[in-house]
Amino acid sequence: MPGYIPEDEDELVIWGNDHSAGVNTHGATVGLSPADITDAANDAAIIAHGLNGQSLYGSKSQEVTAYKDILLYSPIGTALPGTPTPPVVGGLPLGAKPSVVPRRRQTAERLKAHPNYTEAIGQDCRIIAPAPGPAETQPVLQVVAETDFAVRVTFAMHGHDQIEIQSQVGLETTWTTIAFDTNAPYLDGRDPVTPNTPEQRRYRGRFRDNDVPFGTWSDTVSVTAQA
Repeated sequence: MPGYIPEDEDELVIWGNDHSAGVNTHGATVGLSPADITDAANDAAIIAHGLNGQSLYGSKSQEVTAYKDILLYSPIGTALPGTPTPPVVGGLPLGAKPSVVPRRRQTAERLKAHPNYTEAIGQDCRIIAPAPGPAETQPVLQVVAETDFAVRVTFAMHGHDQIEIQSQVGLETTWTTIAFDTNAPYLDGRDPVTPNTPEQRRYRGRFRDNDVPFGTWSDTVSVTAQA
């Protein structure tokens, strides 16, 4: 049975925002204080801060590795590159606390124990687990261009073992498998075909269970990779 807090961290950002909105609407009805309601909003911001920061640092690692390789191993006469700058991830909200997920579960139990609690409130606060449905047979991919020609590919696994990710670049007509992944996101850190030149990349994905393809290919999504 799936839980009400998503295990997929890309979905967790959306859940945090929805949960905060529900708590803001219904919190007073089910006994939450203004400080409790503020904590829910802060926790949504903490989730986004942590996951977005991880993504930004992950994409920046490609640039740092390339920088290191030039400094250590490039041919004599190679121009000295500029030192990579740290990613800008912003700050935490005033009053931020760690342990977001356990504290949100604790708050959910308080809401459910209040005499004014209803299933409708639980739905608005996203603290009711979704009913299990039929197995998804087609992945849904989302792509975001990061720095240094990296592309972040996100998807939900829906309980499947793996996802195969294929790509085309520019005018290519043949799909190339670039990854077999087990959880999102996948970071495509390939160098551009033409150095330092933006390029269009297209992606599609298909689930795999027990090392056998399952279902159909996703719709194709595209993005321009750039510095």
